[in-house]
Amino acid sequence: MDDGLDFTTWLQAEMDKHQWSQADLARYADLSRAVINKLLNGRTYPQPTTLDAIARALKIPAETIYRRAGLLPRASVQDAYTAELIHKLSLIKDAQRKVTALRLLDALIDEDEAQSLG
Repeated sequence: MDDGLDFTTWLQAEMDKHQWSQADLARYADLSRAVINKLLNGRTYPQPTTLDAIARALKIPAETIYRRAGLLPRASVQDAYTAELIHKLSLIKDAQRKVTALRLLDALIDEDEAQSLG
């Protein structure tokens, strides 16, 4: 997960993945377009409240964006995957869907173990 991209390059890549313009990210994060523009052009340093808003818009753990912004040390790939997995599971509100997600993970683990044995 640590691909070495600086914050602005990473943020633009995330926007591209979602096919979002600066205005789209501003709207989804409830920030002004000027703030997004300044971040992307490196004219301002991201503040915690801004990072929290962008994390909510992108539906990623706040920890991830804090690391990308250099406010927390980089995580190992394993730690980053674990944090993302926990965050995504927390986004599922329906209890039955959470059970389904866990069953899918169990099935993938069983498949992975069978493949390594064989």
